[in-house]
Amino acid sequence: MSYENELYHLAKEIDASAAAVEQAAAGAARDRVTWTLPGELGSVTVTGAGELVDVSVDVAAMKDYSASSLSRQLLLGIQRAEEAAVRRYDAAIAAVQNEERLV
Repeated sequence: MSYENELYHLAKEIDASAAAVEQAAAGAARDRVTWTLPGELGSVTVTGAGELVDVSVDVAAMKDYSASSLSRQLLLGIQRAEEAAVRRYDAAIAAVQNEERLV
């Protein structure tokens, strides 16, 4: 195989790998992660891109919390959901990259 053909095939492999990573990243960014708040208080949901899409709070359980405690629990839940989303996002991309290296 000529040098030009080798470069051409290498460029095609790089393009395919980049497209696979881009597709995995887009899918992971759309995925949703839900974090359950303590004490059956409710849940928060974020996308893989870190966008907060839902906060669900049980009104009856909410009465067991002071305003400051409730706000801390909600903030902590959002942070935990975002952290889980980032881990899932990173794992999706790493899985594609590792798969590409095996080929």
